Amino acid sequence: MKVHLIRSKNYDIEDFNNVLNLLRKYRGSIEFVPSEPILMPESDQEEIYNTKKDFETKEPFPQMRLFSEEFEPKKEISFPHRRPTLSWDQLFEVCKKYRRDQLIDENDHIILMNDVPNDKNWFGCVDATMKNYFVQTNDWDWYFGNSIDDRFPVTYEIVSWLLRSMMFQKQNDIMNHVHEEPRGCMMDFCVDKTQIVLKMRTADLCPECLGILENRDAIRTHLRQLFDIMDGLRDNIMFRQRSHLLMRLSKMEIRGMSKTIYLTDLGDLQINLNPKERALYLLYLNHPEGIQRSYLIDYKTELRSYYAQISNQATNELIDQAINLLVDITDNNMNEVMARIRAKFKHAVGEEQAKDYSITFTPHGTHKILLNRELVEFVD
Repeated sequence: MKVHLIRSKNYDIEDFNNVLNLLRKYRGSIEFVPSEPILMPESDQEEIYNTKKDFETKEPFPQMRLFSEEFEPKKEISFPHRRPTLSWDQLFEVCKKYRRDQLIDENDHIILMNDVPNDKNWFGCVDATMKNYFVQTNDWDWYFGNSIDDRFPVTYEIVSWLLRSMMFQKQNDIMNHVHEEPRGCMMDFCVDKTQIVLKMRTADLCPECLGILENRDAIRTHLRQLFDIMDGLRDNIMFRQRSHLLMRLSKMEIRGMSKTIYLTDLGDLQINLNPKERALYLLYLNHPEGIQRSYLIDYKTELRSYYAQISNQATNELIDQAINLLVDITDNNMNEVMARIRAKFKHAVGEEQAKDYSITFTPHGTHKILLNRELVEFVD
């Protein structure tokens, strides 16, 4: 079974790759296939959310009742809030066009990872063919803040819609079996969108829905892989939420010739440092005692060797220029590189844990990485 993941052009490639890596971590009979970015249609409509409750509410199907649970937003949005939207038909047409243009087999699944809001304000949906889907990639920080990174809810939505397509034969069958009252099941409808938090913490199906799935003619190897992903999502979410309380940090793996950095206890989360950032990070990782800024030039040869190995610079002259700029005490380049490293770890693990992973200035006048080196492993 092939699942083609297509992304709107403005969906960040690093975020897309993190979702893809998380899905591919759990091997099985489903193959997740990436694509080049898709140019989305122009929006010809606009939604106006007059209140916070409007923004947090899906457009319900008939006879669906609304919930009124209070929720504290995680980011600032002023109301009334206006934003352009696309219709479901427009989103599904993107999938259909990609299927036609790329000659995708009719049995393959296509999931559009979309950063343009939809007019019904849903997290995702499937069309009547049960083979074309869209999943929203934006606004997750409204519901989760920094407690998890966006790839977890996006991955959850992808897996959930694939499971629903195996549970039911028609789109209407899905709506006939949703739970109006939330119970921490994948089939909770969540008219009040804040209730997605409960579903994410359980990342499971209730006994009733498991019974429906058991009676379907679904390929068990497909199901096993999708449930493995769900279990991994739950474990990683709970690890991140409890890590500060338990003072537990994720293990780090530095992999291959490119020295790519992964946090293995956070779902193999890749920290997307560019070659210069990675070279500087490797230098400080190799010197747990720390390095004073004014002495960085003494480590120029080692720093250059890291950069030469992992950069795509075409000539030695360009490599030398980059390293000379980095070690020049009269230039601000090193501070800029360190700031970018801190920002990327903060985005990945939150502000508190980022202090252990980042290159930090100490009271002794040195910069160092506080992370216990017993948590670091180099993998060929």
